[in-house]
Amino acid sequence: MLGIMDDKRTPILFLSDAVSCSSGLGRITRDLATRLHENCGDVFDVASVGYGAAGKRSVPFPEYHLHDVNNWLVPELPEIWDDWTQGREGILMTVWDVSRLYWLGIPQMCPVPHLRKFAERKDVKKWAYPALDAEGPYGKLSHRIAETYKGFDRVIDYSSFSSKITGNPDHLPHGIDTSVFYPRPHAEARQMFINQGFQGLTPDSLLVGIVATNQARKNWQLGIETCRILLDRGHDVRVWCHTDTIDRYWSLGNLIVDYGLQGRAAVTVNRFTDEQLAWNYSACNVTLGIAPEGWGYPLCESLACGVPVITGKYAAQAEYVPERMLVRPIAFHYEGAFCSKRPVFDPVDWADAVEAAKLESEQTARNSLLPEWIDWKNNWVKWQEWFMAGIQ
Repeated sequence: MLGIMDDKRTPILFLSDAVSCSSGLGRITRDLATRLHENCGDVFDVASVGYGAAGKRSVPFPEYHLHDVNNWLVPELPEIWDDWTQGREGILMTVWDVSRLYWLGIPQMCPVPHLRKFAERKDVKKWAYPALDAEGPYGKLSHRIAETYKGFDRVIDYSSFSSKITGNPDHLPHGIDTSVFYPRPHAEARQMFINQGFQGLTPDSLLVGIVATNQARKNWQLGIETCRILLDRGHDVRVWCHTDTIDRYWSLGNLIVDYGLQGRAAVTVNRFTDEQLAWNYSACNVTLGIAPEGWGYPLCESLACGVPVITGKYAAQAEYVPERMLVRPIAFHYEGAFCSKRPVFDPVDWADAVEAAKLESEQTARNSLLPEWIDWKNNWVKWQEWFMAGIQ
């Protein structure tokens, strides 16, 4: 019987949100790890570690879980690494934001001695796929973020926007599975939404979808005020808000009432399958991308379903959302510990863009709006080449 040391495959442990959870980072990690396991399982021995879910039987590779995450420190990681690799040299690939990984990229800043020792180990090759959704001062990385990047052996960015900031030449977008996300019959999808109990929604309503987590970067106020402007212009506006929690940074209930949209909004926090999401997108006339994105799962999914996305002309989404659907910022401001540059918009401009997109969609057949280079059918080939190049 062959022992673990006879296994010549390279262990790779993905560190992110749990691959069985519904967060964007969890889904991104699950897609990458699953495709690597299925297509290169003879070369890479794949596992994942993360927090935020209990695990699922459907995950095709070992899934470890973090129970103790404080200030993004993961003291359980060395034990998990040793259990998975069993003494083999391997790769730790992070899909978290770099701001969470100061302790890994700059070990001397790690306050936990055994975790600092782990971050300094030579048998742990540190790779990163970090979402970068903002510039720092002068179009560069904030100092600590820049120093953290230097601590990784290999980095791949999501976009050319990100690459210009980091100076790293390698960038690849995540992919979309177009065997699931594709245009469904709009009338049928709308009727399904009505049947689910969306009160007041009719086949002729202007249904605006907003799919975003409830955090500071996601400008829910902008999205809701845009819908109010459209209502004031005479549209029978209905809003589908899909998020992770109703009250956190924003109180979505308060926003909806403050802008007089009570009775016109459906807020969902339950987890949908990809199939259900595709039908829900297809029921909409338009969706809003209310934040600068490092990549932007919901934006790509909406485009793949043939539904126009109105979003800002800043960050990664400006590389794949059609130019006619992009809204130019009127100003910028800086926020947070790492002085992140954030766009400021006039919601009137967003309402204008929604009306233009609605008119266009009514005059043309609904087809996918997603660029082909984001489709996993085309994108995975480049990803596979990137993974393989790292061990040659």
